[in-house]
Amino acid sequence: MQRRLVRSTSIKAVGYDAVTQNLEIEYRHGDLVRYTGVPAHIYEALLQVPGKAMFIEQVIERNGYGREQVRG
Repeated sequence: MQRRLVRSTSIKAVGYDAVTQNLEIEYRHGDLVRYTGVPAHIYEALLQVPGKAMFIEQVIERNGYGREQVRG
């Protein structure tokens, strides 16, 4: 999955696969987290918001999407 660099103090890049609905978040400190079952509109919203880490915490983490620690 290709990731896009983003402007964030804690997040380096995000990637999304529309077929599998997998969202990957690569953190600046090296962790890589994959969320499953994430609709495309959530990914698009993540790209638009200025507070990406807060969006991940408040929207993605709290909505029960599957979470897998890939690295870190």
